[in-house]
Amino acid sequence: MYNKLKHIEGVNLLPREVVGPALVGSVEYFKGEKSTYHGSLVATTHRLFMNLEDHNMVCVEEISFKDITRVTVEDLLMVGHILHLWQNDKLLVSIKSISEGKLDKFLEFYYKYRTQHAEAAERNEALA
Repeated sequence: MYNKLKHIEGVNLLPREVVGPALVGSVEYFKGEKSTYHGSLVATTHRLFMNLEDHNMVCVEEISFKDITRVTVEDLLMVGHILHLWQNDKLLVSIKSISEGKLDKFLEFYYKYRTQHAEAAERNEALA
């Protein structure tokens, strides 16, 4: 199941969209009430995907870059690194039990393509 969580199956990628690094761990999802799953966050050049394992099935949820307004990282002694994705003051997703090297690569990829995506959106708005 670990390898299934690192990939996004059944998702149609956009033209020139590339799949990047994935973080696998314990995912806390805050849609309505908080739910915890074994799952992953998979970054692409255009968006993020959240894979949630539920009864030996993997459910895939898309998270748009524009929905994420802030990213924070906590480093807790007994838990390790925790990545939080926020929309304004609302916590969308947290993932914990991840290794530092993978987190660094994930964040580097995310910030690079999030910035490019935002700059392209600004150019499109200026042209409109």
